[in-house]
Amino acid sequence: MKLVGFARVTIHDVDLESQLKQLESFGCDKIFEPTHEENEQVGELKDVESLIQVLEAGDTLVVTKLNRLGKSTRQLTELTSIFKEKGVNLVSLEEEIDTRKSDGKIYFQLMEHLANMECDLIKERTMLGLKKARQNGKVGGRPKIDGRTVKKIRTLYFDKKATIQEISGKVGVSVGTCYKYINMSSDDASKFVKK
Repeated sequence: MKLVGFARVTIHDVDLESQLKQLESFGCDKIFEPTHEENEQVGELKDVESLIQVLEAGDTLVVTKLNRLGKSTRQLTELTSIFKEKGVNLVSLEEEIDTRKSDGKIYFQLMEHLANMECDLIKERTMLGLKKARQNGKVGGRPKIDGRTVKKIRTLYFDKKATIQEISGKVGVSVGTCYKYINMSSDDASKFVKK
């Protein structure tokens, strides 16, 4: 059950000294800061993901501000979900969040709800985009290939009249799609051509 500090500079604040002092005065056993090369002796890690591997159940991660931990709301929600699963507590000094206390546990719940809301919003935007595309006459997925095109692909290939690349260019489909219909059994191909 360690107190682990994490300090990181941002675009607006490139001074690590004040963060390190705050984390030391809070009583952190070890303080990490991201760097280009991993070196645990001096408490340097490549990134937050490396820090997660250092943390164990019962540990408390301490940051001066939440934006030191996550670079976006989405990243913060993902990280807090990981911390909750691992049994790691989180303390943010400036926001006065401490998940070791009962009112701090609300933070985990809030972030979980934000993550769910973000997923719902992405799903909703995707569905709206698809609906709008359909209204404009566009249909998602690969375009359907008619029987004549399948017959042409197979005839050109089996009569050795063109290479796969040439067939692909002539009929306007990918090489992979050409192979799909070439490798199709004759029975399946004849059913498809009749459609």
